[in-house]
Amino acid sequence: MSESKTNASGGGAAGERLGGRTIFALGWVSFFMDVSSEMIYPLLPVFLSSLGAGTVAIGFVAGLSEATASLFRVISGVISDRFRKRKSAILLGYGLSVLARPILALSAGWGQVLAFRLVDRAGKGIRTPPRDALITEASPPDRYGRSFGIQRAMDTAGAVVGPVLATAILASGLAYRSLFWLAMIPAAAAVATIQIFVREHARRPGAAAAAGPALTPHGAVPAGRSAGGAREGGDAARTPFSREMKLYLAVTAIFYLGNSSSFFLILRAKEIITEARSPWFTVSLIPILYLTMNLSSALLSYPAGKLADRAGRDRIAFLGYFLFAAAYAAFALAGSAAALWLLFPLQGVYLGFTEGVGTAYLATIVPKERRATGFALYHTVIGLALLPAGLLGGWLWSRFSPEATFLTGAVLALAAGCLFGALLLRRRPA
Repeated sequence: MSESKTNASGGGAAGERLGGRTIFALGWVSFFMDVSSEMIYPLLPVFLSSLGAGTVAIGFVAGLSEATASLFRVISGVISDRFRKRKSAILLGYGLSVLARPILALSAGWGQVLAFRLVDRAGKGIRTPPRDALITEASPPDRYGRSFGIQRAMDTAGAVVGPVLATAILASGLAYRSLFWLAMIPAAAAVATIQIFVREHARRPGAAAAAGPALTPHGAVPAGRSAGGAREGGDAARTPFSREMKLYLAVTAIFYLGNSSSFFLILRAKEIITEARSPWFTVSLIPILYLTMNLSSALLSYPAGKLADRAGRDRIAFLGYFLFAAAYAAFALAGSAAALWLLFPLQGVYLGFTEGVGTAYLATIVPKERRATGFALYHTVIGLALLPAGLLGGWLWSRFSPEATFLTGAVLALAAGCLFGALLLRRRPA
């Protein structure tokens, strides 16, 4: 019996329908939480600056918060694989992020903003591995790209709505702090959606052994391995991670050392807008700029996932490194405020072609019995790389120039792309 018939708690078409409902429910959860987050996120660098934080401090806030998320991803991933309580961990993670909102609304210094980010990112770290594992368990292997594409598209759709709401709220005359309080409403809706609509997918005894062969990035089955990459007859707790996965984690670390946080994209936009001194293009439009990035990402996430299922997840992941390098080089060379209306959507193209696809690619190379742990390791590598990336980006900005920050990121992305192409991109028969 194939995995598509056994991955849901029910069999056959009924199981697939249940899996589809779970994927869409988690998509709505991501939508509501991202509405809340993106009402806040585009304004945080400007808010931090107003509280006296410099570029190094802003980079520190961005990097340390992601490193905190990484620590909790490891813990959550291991516990989720051990006890298989995906929904409980997801609910706890989203609940923490809701409770973090008042810390931001009451902040009087950048240290309190850091406290908000740490609690908020801890919640993200707790919820991400079990959520990704639950999506994988609810989807047939040949639809991983589309399933994660749905989740990313709905997540990013929330990231489009959030900045629109933020702009409307600020235009109505309310201050930042009022907006931060209002952001609790969609966050609470995300928690309610989990409680009401998300269903745990029970693992039937023997299902792992009975499941059919897992797909590699090209649809082939690795020799000597059973479904999901586990060695046949091996103990799930000792299932080794493949060489391919270890190489992918190393390439990911190199890439994210240059990904110095979207905070710097916003600061770059603020700098260019301030220098332009345009009467109609002011800093208040930054949430709309950020919206264009999220919109292009939302529109491309599902098509990119579908294309990856057909053309190869490794090929689309490979393309992402060069899209990022092009976007960062363009931010470095930008000379006019009008160019920002092209640069932010270009960054969204990179996000649309990589975020869901990268996770789908990982799902094909991680052992089935250790999925949540594998996702946790992946996100941990990203988070640990983002701490020095934030500090490096802030230091380059203050010591040299904004251009140095973005050009360094572009060079590291090119290096990571070349390594991925040489070590992980497989040739296909004609």
